[in-house]
Amino acid sequence: MLLTIVITAPFSLAETFAAAPLGAIVTPGKVTVGGSVAPTGTTLFAGDQVSASEAPALIQFNGGSRIEMTKAAASYSRSGDALVVQAKQGLLRFNFRRGEQVQINAGRFQFTAVGNGTAHNGELGLNLKGQVAMNLSEGTFAVLDTVTGERTEVLPSQPFAATDIIGKGQIKKGGKTLTDSSKTWTADELKGKCVVAGGEAFHIISNTPNEITIHGAWKLADGSYDYKIVECTKDALIAAGASASAAGAAAAGAAAAGAATAGAISATTIAIVAGAAAAAVGVGVGVYQATKSPSSR
Repeated sequence: MLLTIVITAPFSLAETFAAAPLGAIVTPGKVTVGGSVAPTGTTLFAGDQVSASEAPALIQFNGGSRIEMTKAAASYSRSGDALVVQAKQGLLRFNFRRGEQVQINAGRFQFTAVGNGTAHNGELGLNLKGQVAMNLSEGTFAVLDTVTGERTEVLPSQPFAATDIIGKGQIKKGGKTLTDSSKTWTADELKGKCVVAGGEAFHIISNTPNEITIHGAWKLADGSYDYKIVECTKDALIAAGASASAAGAAAAGAAAAGAATAGAISATTIAIVAGAAAAAVGVGVGVYQATKSPSSR
């Protein structure tokens, strides 16, 4: 009889832990959790996805850490003792208390807090093109590119930025365009950058929502090619797969045309990458109000 009770129990210990509360949401406006409107004070549970597309939100975690979200979407959970943040898009400003184990997944990158003796403060920006940037004022994050296996670190003196845009586009031999019908770029937002495909590289002179126009002409045969859009430096072009000669020619041509070259990432650049305002979040609602008017779904 006891065995039957154990087998047919309506929940398990694992399920109980999976639904454990992580903290509370503070917002002056409309925020959704799992598609439902979540007022200030809503309890955040492991596995919840929060969307703060219309109003900023402050996630106040149990234990004191917090994340401010602007035009952002992210889900939150725990893996053992580690807080896991699955960032979807937008700008996330974070303040993780000393000793907090943290993993942030953003696009193809995995950021893991290093060291328990310090707090980790900074911001992360991510957009739907897969561009990611992180800037820190305190602490260190180890970075893993889950596609290439490359590893690096983010420090207060060493920001991180992955601004390459990748895709698959149609090219015609002798043509001056690359077309990717899956993209929705803003007109001329790629102007001044360079595109690499099939070992060739050219700087971009204009673009429409889904077509790039290059300075030069493709020598590749007609077909569909994987491509990367990167900054017009020789090193960046070679790293993206261009031949040394093609990279040198494209970088020189871009410089002659006054194309922008790579520089240090800043908080403003992070905001641009995230598609969010550079101003402070300014939630304007105290955590006290969250505890004063609790809501728990």
